[in-house]
Amino acid sequence: MDDYMVALNDASVSISGEGILDAADAVGRADSSMSASAAPPPVPRKAARNKQSNFSSYEDNLLCKSWLEIGNDAITNTGQRKEAFWSRVVERYNFVGQGKYPERSWKSIMSQWEYIKSEVNKFSGHMAEMIRSNPSGMSDADKSVAAAANFGS
Repeated sequence: MDDYMVALNDASVSISGEGILDAADAVGRADSSMSASAAPPPVPRKAARNKQSNFSSYEDNLLCKSWLEIGNDAITNTGQRKEAFWSRVVERYNFVGQGKYPERSWKSIMSQWEYIKSEVNKFSGHMAEMIRSNPSGMSDADKSVAAAANFGS
């Protein structure tokens, strides 16, 4: 701040406006000397995140198998909370897929499960509609194929 006041005192500004540029230049030098000595600390950057590849159909299959295995465990049955259940699913998924697939986080697996669940519910709705309509001459396999065609379109 003292440098700023000295620069203002040293600048000779006449009433006619002569020397205004000299005063501005002097103030600019004072500001630059102040900013160089009292520079704000650098802002820490966030660590760069590595985006993993999308889930493959094999990984989706592994996730569903892990979910079924943990969900149908006769020992714990329904006596586990959501967090414990999903931590076991994540642990099972990462253990079985070790070396073949990238290790996935709890959040990533939960998000993919929500996507799989919504798609299964859509297909289930198409299948239920096909069964309700009960077209004559169609076997159950034909109904599944028709429901899959409706789901895909």
